[in-house]
Amino acid sequence: MSATPPAPVPDDASPVTRVTLIQRLRVQQDANAWQEFVTHYEGYIHRLARHMGLSHHDAQEVVQNVCLKAWQALPTFSYDPGKGRFRGWLWQVTANEVRMCWRNRPRETPWPENGETVTDAQVDPGQRPEEEWVEEEWRAHVLHIAWEKVGAEVEERTRQVFERLSKGQSPQTVATELGLALSSVHVYKKRVQDRLRLEIRRLNELLD
Repeated sequence: MSATPPAPVPDDASPVTRVTLIQRLRVQQDANAWQEFVTHYEGYIHRLARHMGLSHHDAQEVVQNVCLKAWQALPTFSYDPGKGRFRGWLWQVTANEVRMCWRNRPRETPWPENGETVTDAQVDPGQRPEEEWVEEEWRAHVLHIAWEKVGAEVEERTRQVFERLSKGQSPQTVATELGLALSSVHVYKKRVQDRLRLEIRRLNELLD
């Protein structure tokens, strides 16, 4: 693992909210900004660590270490739009932490908890952050936090409809079980989808 990770950088400097958050964090005196950072990014770091074969406990340790490195790096880094996204920096630091975690494990310790074979694509921390599985984890993470917000804001019946549809139930089954007209099920679904799209767009502008 490199002693001094490169400074985190975004893909561009246009999203004012994202830059403002990082600028607040550079002072390291804004507890609200730091909590916002942790809320938005710890889940992504955890997903990356778990995908690379770590247990939940070890992944949590990686999350803490990566957040600490971010806290230490923020006061001195400057943005360079030509070098990539902020999440690319998080990926690099996370991969380094995962590699160190594996190196420090007893030899008899199996890699994945569930006993499945871990492929090279899963454990090679030298991969570029543009690798498809890394992007898939990012999209899944953004969708998760978007749904946490939207799901808490919509009416209970609307949330139930969307959750049942997401689990594979047919619109007709959902309508019958919830005592709704089929047209209402489609309306509720579209209502949630529209709000999710807006929230995902906002998060990508804030975090990407």
